[in-house]
Amino acid sequence: MSLRWSPGASRRVRAMLTCGILLTTSAIGTTALWSTTAATTSGTFTTANLEIKANGSVAHTFAFPGSLVPGDTTANVVTVQNTGTVAFTYSAKVSSATTLGRAMQLRVVTGGTVSGSVCTGGTQLVTGVPITATATTFATRPSLAAATGAEALCMQLTLPTNAAGTLAGTTGTVTFTFDAAVP
Repeated sequence: MSLRWSPGASRRVRAMLTCGILLTTSAIGTTALWSTTAATTSGTFTTANLEIKANGSVAHTFAFPGSLVPGDTTANVVTVQNTGTVAFTYSAKVSSATTLGRAMQLRVVTGGTVSGSVCTGGTQLVTGVPITATATTFATRPSLAAATGAEALCMQLTLPTNAAGTLAGTTGTVTFTFDAAVP
């Protein structure tokens, strides 16, 4: 069976197809008029440098003066410094890998100085902190300004009066760790 178009129907179909083509073309043209693109490029940017030091060094070693007997103290000042380009807060930790170090008790004074074998002046931050083999946070400190921020911490160690007799004649070390973080 074949379809036959009447001349009137054929004209109507052609007219509708023509309208559809014109509408499609104008819709595409209208869409193009309602969109646009622009590109921008940022200026140069840099990252901050986070750097903490103790007494001017990333790994500073110092000696506590004197030989200790139970009840004695020894002290030293450590200056924590911000030598980076961004302000930071920091936490201070203490640990010891030695038996004598773990027998000590820690006292820390901010802004203090050493007089004889004790910390004097300043503000007491902590006292009687036990020292363990695992680094334990003993303080979280406020922001130190970039490049110039510094805080003096007087670290005082005490060998308790009840220290074990097996500690006599031994040596020990204590490790202080300072971790900086951007607030």
